Amino acid sequence: MSSHIPLPKDKHSKSKLYVTLSSLSSKKREHTKCIETHPFNYRLTILSTAPTLLPLLKSHLGSYYRVSMKLTDLINPDFIATYIKQNSLVALSLDNRLDTGDVFAVDGNGILVLSLCKDTYEELGLVGDAAQFPLERGARHIVRVDLRSDVMVPEKKYYQRVKKCFERTFTREVRFVIGWYDSETGGALNFDPTFDEEHQLRDVWVPDVCDLQDVQEARNTAGSGSGVSDVWTERATDVFEWIGMVSSAEAGAGAGAGVLQRILSANDGSSSSSNEQDICTYSVSEPRKSLTLNSVSVSGLLSAKAISRLSAAALHHLAGQQQQEQQASSPLFLCVWGHEDAPVSWSASEHGFLTSGENMYAQVYDPNTDKCMTFQACGPWDSHS
Repeated sequence: MSSHIPLPKDKHSKSKLYVTLSSLSSKKREHTKCIETHPFNYRLTILSTAPTLLPLLKSHLGSYYRVSMKLTDLINPDFIATYIKQNSLVALSLDNRLDTGDVFAVDGNGILVLSLCKDTYEELGLVGDAAQFPLERGARHIVRVDLRSDVMVPEKKYYQRVKKCFERTFTREVRFVIGWYDSETGGALNFDPTFDEEHQLRDVWVPDVCDLQDVQEARNTAGSGSGVSDVWTERATDVFEWIGMVSSAEAGAGAGAGVLQRILSANDGSSSSSNEQDICTYSVSEPRKSLTLNSVSVSGLLSAKAISRLSAAALHHLAGQQQQEQQASSPLFLCVWGHEDAPVSWSASEHGFLTSGENMYAQVYDPNTDKCMTFQACGPWDSHS
């Protein structure tokens, strides 16, 4: 059973933050849906009390590729048969930004998504939908081609039309990042994901999420009306901000990790500094507890399925470590950033850039309560809801 709760919109922004609570042991595995329906991921951070996270990441996250190819190569019958129908291929073009030019993507389920400027769309000649973003209707269009469809074979008129339109409009090669998963491949330059060194945050304050696990109680304390209480909303937002702050600082590594250690330290007086520029008024809200966390980050084109398997493996690794050392259970934190210029986000929802292109998520796995708390952050120009 899961509970999907839209938090109130900030009065200064139309960005959205959703919180989902689900059971880790449920056969429905609701907590994996957020991961497996989000195809374009470029950075991941894991925070855990268990050490040796880096080998775990390297064993689960495979390579990706950078290639230059024409769009007609994506609809080549041999390419479709080998890479699209029999495997899961994710591709995202690199030549243009989502708010300034044409962007092309393959979503891992065989759907080729073309996010096109007005002039390109009119020249192409294929039927698409007016994009929701930008708000000026007709400024952009979205064309989707199902590469796994029965009509995408040379014998069909639809295939010939798509091929003709591509050959006429897209004459130049396009730079892509491509991930092809669960199969061997060759012929392209292999780029391993970039793994940061594992860092340790000793005796730092970590928000305790146990009080956020009972959604029904949160709704009861809200009084009349639907939704949850203001206190619950504020606490959930604080947890999400803490995960984002720690993950962002760890992604920067180096000096960022040192500053973060001082800010979050549970040792009295250790957060002060002789340098006034280092003074920070941030504090982790109550309830909280002191833990030593290990952190590691990776960047590249990260497979949604691989992230899902990694999260399960990391949770199993944490449980084994705690059982071996006879420690009390502690939470596992996962934070994943989506590509800002991807034309779609969760479940093929249309995605735009505006000022940030935000589409990221974080999860808190709590073995004590058998619960997972999932945060999904969408920018103003993202149709996911």
